[in-house]
Amino acid sequence: MKRILIVLLLVSCTKKEKDYEAIPGEFLSIEYITLTNESTNGGSQIAYMLSGYSEESLNFCFCQEECSRELITVAALEFNNDTKAFRYKLKLSDAFTTKSTTDWCTRYN
Repeated sequence: MKRILIVLLLVSCTKKEKDYEAIPGEFLSIEYITLTNESTNGGSQIAYMLSGYSEESLNFCFCQEECSRELITVAALEFNNDTKAFRYKLKLSDAFTTKSTTDWCTRYN
């Protein structure tokens, strides 16, 4: 009886995990994404954020004091955790622009 119960629990857990797996290429809506790179000229930070967010609400990776910081407000923002790509629209009527985060320290919400 215990073996049957254990098998049922394993099957049940496996099914639940598959329900929550990200589909490769699937973009999910996020509120902001911050990128930090210290490899050139002291470093730089860029934040893409939905309208209504402030710089104080963002979570950046550590960067040296001389890092530059650019804030970009967008109308739509999405991230794909599998591919580490994000895409945004400056205006809702625009097509998505897609960029990679592979060379950056990335935080998003």
